[in-house]
Amino acid sequence: MFSQTIVEPSPIKWLTIEQADSLFDKKPKPMLIDVYTDWCGWCKYMMKTTFANKGIAGYINTNFYPVRFNAETFDTITYQGKQYINPGVGGKPKHDFAKYLLNGRFSFPTIVYTDRKRNLYQIPGYTEIKDIEPLLVYFSEDIYINARYDEWKILYEFNYKKVYTDDIAKIDSVNFPDTSGIVLTKSLKDASELCLKNKKPLLIYIYTDWCQSCKVEDGIVFKNKVISDLINEKYNFVKFNAASQKSETLFGDIYKGTGPGRPHQLSYALLKQSFKFPAFVFISPEKVKLNEMHGFILPYQLEDVLVYFSEEKYKTQSFEEFVKTFKGKIKH
Repeated sequence: MFSQTIVEPSPIKWLTIEQADSLFDKKPKPMLIDVYTDWCGWCKYMMKTTFANKGIAGYINTNFYPVRFNAETFDTITYQGKQYINPGVGGKPKHDFAKYLLNGRFSFPTIVYTDRKRNLYQIPGYTEIKDIEPLLVYFSEDIYINARYDEWKILYEFNYKKVYTDDIAKIDSVNFPDTSGIVLTKSLKDASELCLKNKKPLLIYIYTDWCQSCKVEDGIVFKNKVISDLINEKYNFVKFNAASQKSETLFGDIYKGTGPGRPHQLSYALLKQSFKFPAFVFISPEKVKLNEMHGFILPYQLEDVLVYFSEEKYKTQSFEEFVKTFKGKIKH
């Protein structure tokens, strides 16, 4: 169909909206929908620049169902069992599906992201490579669930300072993230043995090399002085690569790697089948797993969690009750 043809150059494997809709039903993952018009110069320029970048294209192909949709097509579109048409009203008439995607606010290009529940998030305007990167990670790794985009964007930029020097220069210094702390890590064997001796909980932070939000969690969040002090004083802390091939010992039990690119035996044991990263596993000195958490956590959110488990508040109140009255040190 003319409305959904590929504009070269682009290494992105573009789909029609019907194809993406069908694939989503079988395996939900975010969609990236490029809403454009034939007369939009910035739409064409974005295809030749941002979408032509091999790194960006590779990330989109892996983590999204990418779609191009011409807002002025006269094709009949079927999405989630409902048909959409272009009523042909006015000059340069807009398609009803474009109206649905953009919530009636026509601006081109607009990139529409959908989450795994098909909620729509519109980002209007031309987006260059360095600016689309944090957006792609934000939606593909479900960071939007716990963090506003402005909170995430600052942390992402500070984790890659050399790339975002000009952007950082525009940020008021009072909003700079605190990165003065240093977290002390231990081997799993040593940490689990100490857990039994010093009666401090074991905190295992599980990451992967391909997880971008893990890099920001490790590079920025753990360096917050409040966070690092809490972890160093109240926990036996371990960082563990979920795909490691090294043998690990937890409370005397040995766990081994299962092959390149596959989850470690310890990952299976701690996380069962929920391989969403980063992950945080809290284990008591009695060797009881208190909780496992998945996904990126902002500094002030992590402070809440660290205090909740280290002070054993979970024994008397729910986490929701705890956060209603807890006054943390990290401003937000």
